[in-house]
Amino acid sequence: MNIIDTSSSPLIANEEEMIKNIPLFKIRPINYLLPEGNFTDVIFQSTASVKNFKNFEICNKKNIYTMGQSTKFILSSYGVESSCPTPPGSDELISLLGKNLSGRRFLIVKGVDGLNKIKEFLDENMAFSEEIICYERIELNNYNDLKSEFEYASAVIFTSVLSAKMYFKNIHSKDNDVTLFSISKRVKSEISQMGYESKIIDYFSDSLLDDIKKAI
Repeated sequence: MNIIDTSSSPLIANEEEMIKNIPLFKIRPINYLLPEGNFTDVIFQSTASVKNFKNFEICNKKNIYTMGQSTKFILSSYGVESSCPTPPGSDELISLLGKNLSGRRFLIVKGVDGLNKIKEFLDENMAFSEEIICYERIELNNYNDLKSEFEYASAVIFTSVLSAKMYFKNIHSKDNDVTLFSISKRVKSEISQMGYESKIIDYFSDSLLDDIKKAI
């Protein structure tokens, strides 16, 4: 059984060498200027937003939020604890932020073309917010060399919408008998809109490998 994890920031162990990590895009850091002023709340929208952020000192004594468990895990490795919605997602994070936004100042850390739903929610509710754009995701120069890696895959795990888009655009073959897995409802929905079905998997489960085997 060959299982491929397309995450750009893999968190799962390569159990019995059955789970192989093959990212389908690259992350390019972007220089940014830290906005002036004090912030009460900092939101990290992705694992890459954490890895390409350089000013963790501003997180001291602040309300820190992450969009999902992957981002929360990476952020904790930098010594910063955060609140994270379960299940992950923009709507769930909005609920976690609460309705009492008066007097709060939000800093959103994200990438180019990152989700805007949190920013739009804060703007609609007259809450002060600024954004830092610290990275961009770019396509690989060549996907042909990767096709053979996926040809005999039993399962492919998608941790982002972009990885799914790159897979179906550059790699997927209708001849491949492969089971597709998503780590969130959003990724599953986007794959469905592309005309394919996937199963939601708990990416952080201690029994991930067994769960995948049962679902195939």
